[in-house]
Amino acid sequence: MTATPVSSSLRERVVLLVLVLAGWVLALAGCAGLGGSWIAPEVELARVQPRSIGLGAQSFLVTLRLHNPNDKTLPIKAMSYRVQLEGRQIAEGETELERLIPPGGSEQVDVPVHSNLLTSIPDLPHRLLGGEALDWTVTGTVWIRAGGLRVPLPYQRRGQIDRTDLTTALRALPIDRLQRGPPRP
Repeated sequence: MTATPVSSSLRERVVLLVLVLAGWVLALAGCAGLGGSWIAPEVELARVQPRSIGLGAQSFLVTLRLHNPNDKTLPIKAMSYRVQLEGRQIAEGETELERLIPPGGSEQVDVPVHSNLLTSIPDLPHRLLGGEALDWTVTGTVWIRAGGLRVPLPYQRRGQIDRTDLTTALRALPIDRLQRGPPRP
């Protein structure tokens, strides 16, 4: 038996296929390295500002502070968040952002929250009157744009709200923003 000669066009196709596959492997390896070189921002609950207070619902403006621990600018495109107070979820959502946080820098993001804290945390008035601090947890994901890809960076942070800070904010709320319920006929 004699060996069948391989045509040069077939050989060229095989070489081209090998080169294309090698290029894809290198590209994927490079893209995988983009996500690993980023550290998630430190996200904390900076402020809770009451907007309106009623027996059935409350409205707040929650300010989240994002700190960039990286040695390069953090190009944030979007973030999701879940805010818990005393272990009970009071808010969640996702927002598109266009923020460039410099290395070591911080930015604040205001998030409107509508909740019924009296139903979620029935002992909240007692805790506030008793002078206890309230535990909070913020979790979520920040998405950045790196190398043309959308890279997720999950975060989680815990802390406490001082009761005096919250009661001071409540006292500063204008009386006309305190809702007493539906008008009587």
